[in-house]
Order: sequence, then C-alpha cells, then structure tokens
Amino acid sequence: MAKRRSKGQLKADKIIREELLKVGDLIIDEARPTLRRDTGRLQDEVNFRLKSDTELNLYQLYYGAFNYPRGVNSGEKNALWIKTKELIPEATKNIIKNINDQIIKK
Repeated sequence: MAKRRSKGQLKADKIIREELLKVGDLIIDEARPTLRRDTGRLQDEVNFRLKSDTELNLYQLYYGAFNYPRGVNSGEKNALWIKTKELIPEATKNIIKNINDQIIKK
C-alpha cells in the first residue's frame, strides 16, 4: 500500500517542481545556441520533461551528444551536459532556500 504524503511534503514537491521547470527551460535555452544542428528535424534535438514532481529528465538526439559545441574549446563535447553542470548547483540552492523559507514560515 502506498504511503500518503503530508501537506508539507506536497508543498516541498511543488517548490521543487517549479524550480525544475525553470531550470529545465534555462538549460535548453542556453544550450540550443551552441549546438551544431541543421534545419528540419534536428532543430528540436534537445528537450526536457518532468517524470515526477522531483525528477528532471533532459534528452537529446544521439549524435548531438558527440559533436563539439560552437565556441567551446574544452574537452567536453556535450553542450547539454555543459549547461546542466553550470546551472544545477544554483537551482539546488534555490530549492533548499525556498523549502527552508516555507518551513520557517510555519
């Protein structure tokens, strides 16, 4: 039998979901200009979705993961991974801050 979530857990999940939606959009918006892509079906080679309230899935076409992004001279080839590593720590701090604010507010 599934365990029911409390109101506090539901509020925390809502905070996490909102922040994941923001960071998902931000990652995609910042990664797309550096991707090497043609027109047509490759325009939407990266995207994201929320599998649950607390899980962000980023995905891209297979070949896009192994092309050097424009303007990046480091050893990393995956533009989506580069932006994810840059933006997730800040999103995590925002989630923690917002949940703490909600707890203290009680």
